Amino acid sequence: MFTVRELMNFDSFWSLWFWIFHVVTWSLTSHFTMGVPYDLVVRANREEDEDGPYQRAAENLINAQIFRFTALWRRYGLLITGNSAFLISVLVTLGTLGQLEFARALLTILGPLTLVYILTIRKALKLERWDLSGASLRRAIWRQRLINQLVGLLAIIMAVILAVYQAVLNIEVLIW
Repeated sequence: MFTVRELMNFDSFWSLWFWIFHVVTWSLTSHFTMGVPYDLVVRANREEDEDGPYQRAAENLINAQIFRFTALWRRYGLLITGNSAFLISVLVTLGTLGQLEFARALLTILGPLTLVYILTIRKALKLERWDLSGASLRRAIWRQRLINQLVGLLAIIMAVILAVYQAVLNIEVLIW
């Protein structure tokens, strides 16, 4: 029973569930760029026919997601921004002043994820203005995916650094 309780411990960097959640979050964020599965974009790029079924499906789904993100932003942008800023500042305050390890752990996921969603909304607004189609539209999704992957990589590196920092703090408490 003790090992099950330790396995389900959610309050630190040392929980297996935290790292599983971290990796799954970033792999899903990378795969579903702007809500479009990347394998659909790859299949559309591999089609030789200029108007193939995968290319039509990819373009339709990308345009639907562009509409979805821009409509969401125009309607609830201020509310989303205010709530996100409040949540991030609460986590920063609890992680630094409150020395809560759980707040730091959540910040390593939610902080960079907020950045990804800001960049996604920004890209959707640009794509709506540019009115791209075909290969250039899919290339824009590819670039956004690359940015998502870089932010995810930096988030995981940041989590590892904070985990080491937390370990040093825990060791200092044991020594003194």
